[in-house]
Amino acid sequence: MRILHFFLLSFLYCEAEAKAQQQTPVQTIRGRIVDVESQSPVKGATVSIAEGKFTTISDSAGNFILRNIPVGRQRVQVSFVGYQTYFSDHFILNAAKESELLITLVEEKKSLGTINITGIRNPKLPVNKHALASGRSFNPEEAQRFPASANDPGRMAMGFPGVQPSRDSRNDIIIRGNNPVGMNWRVEGLDIPNPNHFARRGSSGGGITIFSLSVLDNSDFYTGALAAEYGDVLSGAFDVHFRKGNQQKAEHTFKAGMIGLEFATEGPIQKGRSSYLFNYRYSFLDILNAFGLHLVDERERNKFTDASFNVAFSNKKNTVQTNIWGMGGYSKETFLAVEDTALWKQYDDYAVYDSRTWMGVFGIGQTININKKSFLKTSVAFMGQKLTWVDDTLTKQQVATKVNDELYNNNRISFATSYSLKMNATVNFKAGVYVNMLDYKFNKGEWDYSNNNYKSNVINGEGNSWLIQPYIQFSFKPTSKLLINPGVHTMYFALNKQFVTDPRLSVQYRFTPKNSITASYGLHSKLLPLGSYFYKEGNSFPNMNLKMMRSHHYILAYDQLLGNRWRFHAEAYHQQLFQVPVVNDANRTFWILNEMEGYASQALVSKGEGSNTGVDLSLEKFFNKGLFMIASFSVFDSKFKPLNGKTYNTRFNSRTSGSFVGAKEWSMRKNKVLQVGWKMLYNGGVPLTPLAAVQNGSTKQPVLDETNPYSEFIRPYFRTDGRISLRKDKKHISWQLALDIQNLFAQENVDGLSRRYDPTTNKWTFKTQSGIVPVLSYQIDF
Repeated sequence: MRILHFFLLSFLYCEAEAKAQQQTPVQTIRGRIVDVESQSPVKGATVSIAEGKFTTISDSAGNFILRNIPVGRQRVQVSFVGYQTYFSDHFILNAAKESELLITLVEEKKSLGTINITGIRNPKLPVNKHALASGRSFNPEEAQRFPASANDPGRMAMGFPGVQPSRDSRNDIIIRGNNPVGMNWRVEGLDIPNPNHFARRGSSGGGITIFSLSVLDNSDFYTGALAAEYGDVLSGAFDVHFRKGNQQKAEHTFKAGMIGLEFATEGPIQKGRSSYLFNYRYSFLDILNAFGLHLVDERERNKFTDASFNVAFSNKKNTVQTNIWGMGGYSKETFLAVEDTALWKQYDDYAVYDSRTWMGVFGIGQTININKKSFLKTSVAFMGQKLTWVDDTLTKQQVATKVNDELYNNNRISFATSYSLKMNATVNFKAGVYVNMLDYKFNKGEWDYSNNNYKSNVINGEGNSWLIQPYIQFSFKPTSKLLINPGVHTMYFALNKQFVTDPRLSVQYRFTPKNSITASYGLHSKLLPLGSYFYKEGNSFPNMNLKMMRSHHYILAYDQLLGNRWRFHAEAYHQQLFQVPVVNDANRTFWILNEMEGYASQALVSKGEGSNTGVDLSLEKFFNKGLFMIASFSVFDSKFKPLNGKTYNTRFNSRTSGSFVGAKEWSMRKNKVLQVGWKMLYNGGVPLTPLAAVQNGSTKQPVLDETNPYSEFIRPYFRTDGRISLRKDKKHISWQLALDIQNLFAQENVDGLSRRYDPTTNKWTFKTQSGIVPVLSYQIDF
């Protein structure tokens, strides 16, 4: 309650500020307008504030400036003969920071006749124009206003259609019943290792992403049937872009809250030609632990730090654009034994672990406008990830016995280049290649409870290999209503000489400017988490020649833009998975995509199958008149089939999931804005494998009845989060005070991934997830 009192006192103090601040501050909006296919500048486009009277014209380089625009939520409109009218989503223009926009216009093959299309546009269309289904864009401000998202795009995504929430403490992205390992993370056009603090081995999730919202630009999130340029993916993708810093003046942001401190700065290197952007973040989690505040578990200690930057340059004619960028982070998580040894009754009481993760990327990218119809984009990056995980058990004299020791290094040199050509308003294509030199070291040792001895080198591999991915993508627009995007993606993995070809096709038909139907198909392939190839039996590696996991994606989508900026969207989908590793034994039901983390530590064959079938429904109100909302609900069925030919629930088959996210803003006196947000997350309860008849409380994990996998269900997961914030604009300064509350009503959700042995009842029981978690933060831009 002290946090609530502090927030209310701060609010009352702000109301009592001097009247000298009542005049509405103004700010500048800058930007550049280019053709979406050729990236050539659009000269002479009319740019205006959609709800105002401010108008300007783009120059020969496509640049525009709108000056003296009142701060607050604004929306930009761009029109030019022969192109579709563009409307941005509502964005916040604050007194301390100029807004800089990159606007892409879509050329029309021909006029839509007498139909008035003014104001009809989905502002959440993906940045990648070849993506016609299962994708949407998001911006940093959107990620911030999602309650209890901790400024994390991964946690924000749990409020999107088709994404299944499961745990309070992790941001694993479970899409349409798929394992989170099927995710692809991409930054500035290059695939990267798991970009999460507290990253789990062999997974794509963790505690919170390394990304800072201060450096992000509009980015994309996908849930299936991806465009041809995306490879090494099975379920969905995050395609993240860094923005450029302000090329005209220096701007800064400082943020402090219960999670930590954050500082960002940006400004010109050479005015109008180059800029820098830098962000640093340090967590307070270890300090909170010292004061007895534990956001995850009372015996768990956490801390993290990270930094990101982007330095951008362009030549005089703006035909060559170069950026040097990077990101990196470190995190540490430890779990302590019960302090009073007299209370030790079960394995979990005296089991401890130490987990540390390092991740970093340094990249250089360049875009060259060859002529008015084509451009070349090239990137190269050096990246690495190191994960260590050590489990010990303690005697009452605090002597440790090692039961698990893991070290994983995953380094890469990545190169990507693509050539895009706009032949005319009807046809364009893009061709490119990704080349990755993989350098790795994997080692795992563990205690064998069956034989009561320690086994070293259960996983053991060191060396390098190549992953090469050429692709080609076409786009045809035979009429103004019909769009056809065929393509193909190929992959070659030199480690075991596996080669695959993945065709992709999307067809969209617009009945009117307001509604459309889209059919998409894609074959997708993904490598196993690299450590799985290096499971060792004697002197052999039985998993070395495992094939890539593959999945056919079929999608049928209907989209309807309604009045007052509402949108209805429905997608029916079917995914058919094959070549999924399973144990080569008809009496076993192990299927690698049921594992949440780690690497395979047994011999497998690529003969497993699976399927995900369902429907995603969503109703969305784009931010308008102070209100935004997304309501989604999914019904699906997720199954797998091992060698015995029988069909079972996958670990992620909760059968239903849904979310409701919204926010309401009120403009107040003295340039203040009050925002109240809410979020509700739900899934129908994930399945678990029942316990075997005989148990042993001296081991870390229970003995499961593998003959009947995932046949029991925990109770449904439900959580409500809240957010209240106050934003204030002064002359050249803007600040925001916010309170986010996770699990507002203290719902006791079962943690299906965490069982503990209770010796008093001789049973394994589940832990409950987080209670109420309030997070207060203050941000100032200057």
